[in-house]
Formats: sequence, structure tokens, C-alpha cells
Amino acid sequence: MNVPEKIEKILDEFVKGTTEILGEHLKKIILYGSYARRRL
Repeated sequence: MNVPEKIEKILDEFVKGTTEILGEHLKKIILYGSYARRRL
């Protein structure tokens, strides 16, 4: 599935921000929906 560039950018920023906040306490991020299907 090709994720639109805008959605891809939003997901990347979300993952980056969450990782910065939680650091090593973050084990995984589970996103639901058709655009959430990608490797993090």
C-alpha cells in the first residue's frame, strides 16, 4: 500500500516525538487503520 506523503510525514513525526518523550521505556507503537501498516 502506498501511503500518501503527507500521512507518511505525520506518522514519522509521531513516532519521533513519542520516542523522544518516552526514550528507552518505549517498547513499540501500535497504530490502527489502513495507513498505519508500515514498519516503524
